[in-house]
Amino acid sequence: LKPTSGKITAHRGARISLVNQHHADQLDLTMSPFGFMLAKFPGDGSNAHGDALRSHLADCGVPTEQQTVTASALSGGQRSRVAMAAVSFERPHILVMDEPTNNLDLGSIEALAESVKAFDGGVVLVSHDQYFVSQVANEVWSVGGGVVKRLESFEAYRAKITSQIQKGR
Repeated sequence: LKPTSGKITAHRGARISLVNQHHADQLDLTMSPFGFMLAKFPGDGSNAHGDALRSHLADCGVPTEQQTVTASALSGGQRSRVAMAAVSFERPHILVMDEPTNNLDLGSIEALAESVKAFDGGVVLVSHDQYFVSQVANEVWSVGGGVVKRLESFEAYRAKITSQIQKGR
């Protein structure tokens, strides 16, 4: 992205990863989660590297018994967990999440929320999923009408919008 005004200074070593509503579409449906991770992160071919990939998949909610099943047999939520495992294995400093909960079931949204809460880095999130935002947001910013404004909390924002809707009726 290019700024419309001002200046952007980025650290050369900063790792930024994008997670969008189509993040699970990157999976090759003929591969297993472990095979996908191994193809994406070949490492040194050692057993220790394979064990690290398996452990990371498990930490991301992909149990051992699902790690060798082809992705076509996994649910959308399970595929999302595999995709998030791939993103987080790269150890980004910042996750940019654009509507990551679209097409996910409630259990998958809860698992994604737990992953985001456990993430040791910054998260920039755009979402219309009130449950997800209420679970993961530490700060809430509103963007509209050419203005970016920090809000007191998500609950305060929701109450304000609800009041405006009720007044409009």
